[in-house]
Amino acid sequence: MRLNKPIGIYLLMWPMLWAFLVSSEGSPNVIYLFLFLIGVVLTRSAGCVINDYFDRDLDAKVDRTKDRMLASGQVTSHEAIILFMGLISLCILLLMLIGLDIFVYALAAFCLLVIYPISKRYIKIPQLVLGIAFGSSIPMVYIVETGETSFSCLLVYLATITWAIAYDTYYAIADKSDDIKIGNKSSAILFGEKDIAYPFYFHVVTLLILVVVGIINGLGLIFYFSLMLALLISIYQKILVSKRLPYQCISAFENNNIFGLIIFFGLLLSYLYE
Repeated sequence: MRLNKPIGIYLLMWPMLWAFLVSSEGSPNVIYLFLFLIGVVLTRSAGCVINDYFDRDLDAKVDRTKDRMLASGQVTSHEAIILFMGLISLCILLLMLIGLDIFVYALAAFCLLVIYPISKRYIKIPQLVLGIAFGSSIPMVYIVETGETSFSCLLVYLATITWAIAYDTYYAIADKSDDIKIGNKSSAILFGEKDIAYPFYFHVVTLLILVVVGIINGLGLIFYFSLMLALLISIYQKILVSKRLPYQCISAFENNNIFGLIIFFGLLLSYLYE
Protein backbone atom coordinates (compact mmCIF):
# COMPACT_ATOMS: atom_id res chain seq x y z
CA MET A 1 0.00 0.00 0.00
CA ARG A 2 3.10 2.23 0.31
CA LEU A 3 1.70 4.16 3.26
CA ASN A 4 5.32 4.76 4.24
CA LYS A 5 5.63 6.84 1.04
CA PRO A 6 2.57 9.14 1.14
CA ILE A 7 3.53 11.36 -1.83
CA GLY A 8 0.89 9.63 -3.97
CA ILE A 9 -1.76 10.44 -1.37
CA TYR A 10 -0.78 14.10 -1.44
CA LEU A 11 -0.82 14.32 -5.25
CA LEU A 12 -4.25 12.70 -5.30
CA MET A 13 -5.50 14.88 -2.44
CA TRP A 14 -4.62 18.39 -3.64
CA PRO A 15 -6.84 18.47 -6.77
CA MET A 16 -9.69 17.02 -4.72
CA LEU A 17 -9.26 19.83 -2.17
CA TRP A 18 -9.05 22.43 -4.96
CA ALA A 19 -12.38 21.12 -6.25
CA PHE A 20 -13.97 21.26 -2.80
CA LEU A 21 -12.95 24.89 -2.30
CA VAL A 22 -13.95 26.10 -5.77
CA SER A 23 -17.26 24.21 -5.95
CA SER A 24 -18.32 25.32 -2.46
CA GLU A 25 -16.93 28.86 -2.76
CA GLY A 26 -14.68 28.22 0.21
CA SER A 27 -17.26 26.55 2.47
CA PRO A 28 -17.11 22.79 1.83
CA ASN A 29 -19.34 20.23 3.51
CA VAL A 30 -17.04 18.98 6.28
CA ILE A 31 -18.56 15.49 6.42
CA TYR A 32 -18.18 14.93 2.69
CA LEU A 33 -14.66 16.38 2.85
CA PHE A 34 -13.70 13.91 5.58
CA LEU A 35 -15.16 10.97 3.65
CA PHE A 36 -13.34 11.98 0.48
CA LEU A 37 -10.05 12.26 2.39
CA ILE A 38 -10.50 8.68 3.58
CA GLY A 39 -11.37 7.73 0.01
CA VAL A 40 -8.11 9.27 -1.25
CA VAL A 41 -6.06 7.11 1.12
CA LEU A 42 -8.00 3.95 0.24
CA THR A 43 -7.96 4.42 -3.53
CA ARG A 44 -4.30 5.37 -3.65
CA SER A 45 -3.48 2.31 -1.54
CA ALA A 46 -5.56 0.09 -3.83
CA GLY A 47 -3.86 1.65 -6.84
CA CYS A 48 -0.41 0.83 -5.45
CA VAL A 49 -1.41 -2.77 -4.74
CA ILE A 50 -2.88 -3.44 -8.19
CA ASN A 51 -0.01 -1.59 -9.89
CA ASP A 52 2.58 -3.72 -8.10
CA TYR A 53 0.54 -6.86 -8.83
CA PHE A 54 0.63 -6.26 -12.59
CA ASP A 55 4.25 -5.02 -12.50
CA ARG A 56 5.63 -7.70 -10.17
CA ASP A 57 7.75 -9.38 -12.85
CA LEU A 58 8.91 -6.12 -14.41
CA ASP A 59 9.67 -4.49 -11.05
CA ALA A 60 12.07 -7.34 -10.27
CA LYS A 61 14.17 -6.25 -13.28
CA VAL A 62 14.41 -2.58 -12.28
CA ASP A 63 16.95 -1.43 -9.70
CA ARG A 64 14.67 1.11 -8.04
CA THR A 65 11.70 -1.27 -7.68
CA LYS A 66 13.27 -4.71 -7.22
CA ASP A 67 12.75 -4.57 -3.44
CA ARG A 68 9.00 -3.90 -3.60
CA MET A 69 6.96 -6.43 -1.63
CA LEU A 70 5.59 -8.38 -4.59
CA ALA A 71 8.70 -8.15 -6.75
CA SER A 72 10.90 -9.46 -3.94
CA GLY A 73 8.47 -12.23 -2.94
CA GLN A 74 7.72 -10.87 0.55
CA VAL A 75 4.01 -10.87 -0.38
CA THR A 76 2.30 -13.39 -2.67
CA SER A 77 0.07 -12.48 -5.59
CA HIS A 78 -2.85 -14.15 -3.82
CA GLU A 79 -2.34 -12.00 -0.72
CA ALA A 80 -2.11 -8.86 -2.85
CA ILE A 81 -5.44 -9.59 -4.57
CA ILE A 82 -7.14 -10.20 -1.22
CA LEU A 83 -5.80 -6.86 0.06
CA PHE A 84 -6.91 -5.10 -3.13
CA MET A 85 -10.45 -6.49 -2.86
CA GLY A 86 -10.58 -5.50 0.80
CA LEU A 87 -9.61 -1.92 -0.03
CA ILE A 88 -12.15 -1.74 -2.86
CA SER A 89 -14.84 -3.07 -0.50
CA LEU A 90 -14.08 -0.21 1.88
CA CYS A 91 -14.31 2.22 -1.05
CA ILE A 92 -17.76 0.83 -1.89
CA LEU A 93 -18.82 1.35 1.73
CA LEU A 94 -17.66 4.97 1.51
CA LEU A 95 -19.58 5.39 -1.73
CA MET A 96 -22.76 4.23 -0.01
CA LEU A 97 -22.18 6.77 2.79
CA ILE A 98 -21.63 9.61 0.31
CA GLY A 99 -24.50 8.72 -2.03
CA LEU A 100 -25.09 6.80 -5.24
CA ASP A 101 -25.32 10.00 -7.32
CA ILE A 102 -21.63 9.62 -8.03
CA PHE A 103 -21.79 5.89 -8.81
CA VAL A 104 -21.00 6.24 -12.54
CA TYR A 105 -17.93 8.36 -11.81
CA ALA A 106 -16.80 5.97 -9.07
CA LEU A 107 -17.13 3.04 -11.47
CA ALA A 108 -15.07 4.89 -14.07
CA ALA A 109 -12.44 5.65 -11.41
CA PHE A 110 -12.25 1.95 -10.52
CA CYS A 111 -11.75 0.99 -14.17
CA LEU A 112 -8.97 3.58 -14.52
CA LEU A 113 -7.36 2.21 -11.36
CA VAL A 114 -7.05 -1.20 -13.00
CA ILE A 115 -6.26 0.06 -16.51
CA TYR A 116 -3.34 2.36 -15.61
CA PRO A 117 -0.78 -0.37 -14.75
CA ILE A 118 -1.64 -2.20 -17.97
CA SER A 119 -1.55 0.99 -20.05
CA LYS A 120 2.22 1.22 -19.57
CA ARG A 121 2.56 -1.72 -21.96
CA TYR A 122 0.44 -0.32 -24.78
CA ILE A 123 -0.08 3.47 -24.55
CA LYS A 124 2.78 5.79 -25.44
CA ILE A 125 1.76 8.27 -22.76
CA PRO A 126 0.30 6.30 -19.82
CA GLN A 127 0.69 9.47 -17.74
CA LEU A 128 -2.47 10.68 -19.49
CA VAL A 129 -4.37 7.72 -18.05
CA LEU A 130 -2.86 8.48 -14.64
CA GLY A 131 -4.04 12.10 -14.87
CA ILE A 132 -7.58 11.08 -15.80
CA ALA A 133 -7.58 8.65 -12.88
CA PHE A 134 -6.16 11.18 -10.40
CA GLY A 135 -8.78 13.72 -11.43
CA SER A 136 -11.73 11.32 -11.22
CA SER A 137 -12.70 12.61 -7.77
CA ILE A 138 -13.30 16.13 -9.11
CA PRO A 139 -16.72 15.58 -10.79
CA MET A 140 -17.76 13.58 -7.71
CA VAL A 141 -16.88 16.54 -5.49
CA TYR A 142 -18.88 18.94 -7.67
CA ILE A 143 -21.90 16.65 -7.63
CA VAL A 144 -21.97 16.29 -3.84
CA GLU A 145 -21.40 20.03 -3.35
CA THR A 146 -23.53 21.54 -6.12
CA GLY A 147 -25.59 18.67 -7.53
CA GLU A 148 -23.99 18.97 -10.97
CA THR A 149 -20.78 19.31 -12.93
CA SER A 150 -19.86 22.58 -14.62
CA PHE A 151 -17.35 24.29 -16.89
CA SER A 152 -15.32 25.12 -13.79
CA CYS A 153 -15.31 21.42 -12.89
CA LEU A 154 -14.00 20.53 -16.35
CA LEU A 155 -11.21 23.10 -16.05
CA VAL A 156 -10.06 21.82 -12.65
CA TYR A 157 -10.11 18.29 -14.12
CA LEU A 158 -8.03 19.37 -17.13
CA ALA A 159 -5.56 21.14 -14.84
CA THR A 160 -5.19 17.94 -12.83
CA ILE A 161 -4.50 15.92 -15.99
CA THR A 162 -1.83 18.30 -17.33
CA TRP A 163 -0.24 18.52 -13.88
CA ALA A 164 -0.09 14.72 -13.59
CA ILE A 165 1.61 14.45 -16.99
CA ALA A 166 4.17 17.01 -15.80
CA TYR A 167 5.13 15.43 -12.49
CA ASP A 168 4.91 11.81 -13.60
CA THR A 169 7.18 12.51 -16.56
CA TYR A 170 9.88 13.57 -14.08
CA TYR A 171 9.23 10.31 -12.23
CA ALA A 172 9.48 8.39 -15.51
CA ILE A 173 12.83 9.97 -16.41
CA ALA A 174 14.34 8.18 -13.40
CA ASP A 175 13.33 4.81 -14.92
CA LYS A 176 13.75 5.75 -18.57
CA SER A 177 16.67 3.47 -19.41
CA ASP A 178 15.13 0.50 -17.58
CA ASP A 179 11.73 1.10 -19.22
CA ILE A 180 13.33 1.07 -22.67
CA LYS A 181 15.06 -2.24 -21.89
CA ILE A 182 11.95 -4.02 -20.62
CA GLY A 183 9.55 -2.51 -23.17
CA ASN A 184 7.51 -0.24 -20.92
CA LYS A 185 6.17 2.98 -22.43
CA SER A 186 6.18 6.42 -20.81
CA SER A 187 5.95 10.12 -21.60
CA ALA A 188 9.68 10.42 -20.83
CA ILE A 189 10.40 8.01 -23.70
CA LEU A 190 7.82 9.63 -25.99
CA PHE A 191 9.18 13.15 -25.44
CA GLY A 192 12.73 12.00 -26.25
CA GLU A 193 15.28 14.79 -25.79
CA LYS A 194 12.46 17.16 -24.78
CA ASP A 195 11.66 15.06 -21.70
CA ILE A 196 12.76 17.93 -19.44
CA ALA A 197 11.20 20.79 -21.39
CA TYR A 198 7.75 19.26 -21.92
CA PRO A 199 6.90 18.70 -18.22
CA PHE A 200 7.63 22.39 -17.62
CA TYR A 201 5.29 23.29 -20.48
CA PHE A 202 2.60 21.11 -18.93
CA HIS A 203 3.13 22.89 -15.61
CA VAL A 204 2.62 26.22 -17.39
CA VAL A 205 -0.54 24.95 -19.09
CA THR A 206 -1.82 23.77 -15.69
CA LEU A 207 -1.31 27.24 -14.24
CA LEU A 208 -2.93 28.95 -17.25
CA ILE A 209 -6.01 26.73 -16.87
CA LEU A 210 -6.15 27.66 -13.18
CA VAL A 211 -5.97 31.34 -14.13
CA VAL A 212 -9.18 30.81 -16.10
CA VAL A 213 -10.68 29.00 -13.09
CA GLY A 214 -9.80 32.05 -10.99
CA ILE A 215 -11.37 34.45 -13.47
CA ILE A 216 -14.70 32.64 -13.88
CA ASN A 217 -14.98 32.15 -10.12
CA GLY A 218 -14.05 35.71 -9.22
CA LEU A 219 -10.99 34.81 -7.16
CA GLY A 220 -8.75 37.57 -5.80
CA LEU A 221 -5.10 38.54 -6.01
CA ILE A 222 -3.97 36.07 -3.34
CA PHE A 223 -4.88 33.18 -5.66
CA TYR A 224 -2.93 34.62 -8.59
CA PHE A 225 0.04 35.27 -6.31
CA SER A 226 -0.04 31.58 -5.34
CA LEU A 227 0.04 30.65 -9.04
CA MET A 228 3.15 32.81 -9.47
CA LEU A 229 4.80 31.00 -6.56
CA ALA A 230 3.78 27.66 -8.11
CA LEU A 231 5.43 28.77 -11.37
CA LEU A 232 8.68 29.39 -9.47
CA ILE A 233 8.39 25.89 -8.00
CA SER A 234 8.01 24.41 -11.49
CA ILE A 235 11.09 26.34 -12.67
CA TYR A 236 13.01 24.91 -9.71
CA GLN A 237 11.89 21.39 -10.66
CA LYS A 238 13.05 21.91 -14.25
CA ILE A 239 16.49 22.95 -12.98
CA LEU A 240 16.55 20.02 -10.55
CA VAL A 241 16.15 17.42 -13.32
CA SER A 242 18.51 19.13 -15.76
CA LYS A 243 21.21 16.44 -15.34
CA ARG A 244 18.65 13.60 -15.45
CA LEU A 245 20.06 12.03 -12.28
CA PRO A 246 17.43 9.54 -11.04
CA TYR A 247 17.41 10.72 -7.42
CA GLN A 248 16.99 14.34 -8.53
CA CYS A 249 14.15 13.36 -10.87
CA ILE A 250 12.39 11.65 -7.95
CA SER A 251 12.98 14.77 -5.83
CA ALA A 252 11.41 16.93 -8.55
CA PHE A 253 8.44 14.55 -8.67
CA GLU A 254 8.00 14.72 -4.89
CA ASN A 255 8.40 18.51 -4.92
CA ASN A 256 5.02 18.68 -6.67
CA ASN A 257 3.49 18.23 -3.24
CA ILE A 258 4.62 21.83 -2.58
CA PHE A 259 3.17 22.90 -5.95
CA GLY A 260 -0.26 21.50 -5.03
CA LEU A 261 -0.11 22.81 -1.46
CA ILE A 262 0.67 26.38 -2.59
CA ILE A 263 -2.33 26.42 -4.93
CA PHE A 264 -4.55 25.00 -2.16
CA PHE A 265 -3.56 27.76 0.24
CA GLY A 266 -3.96 30.34 -2.54
CA LEU A 267 -7.56 29.21 -2.97
CA LEU A 268 -8.23 28.98 0.77
CA LEU A 269 -6.83 32.41 1.60
CA SER A 270 -8.56 33.96 -1.39
CA TYR A 271 -11.94 32.76 -0.12
CA LEU A 272 -11.17 33.69 3.50
CA TYR A 273 -9.85 37.21 2.99
CA GLU A 274 -11.18 38.56 -0.29
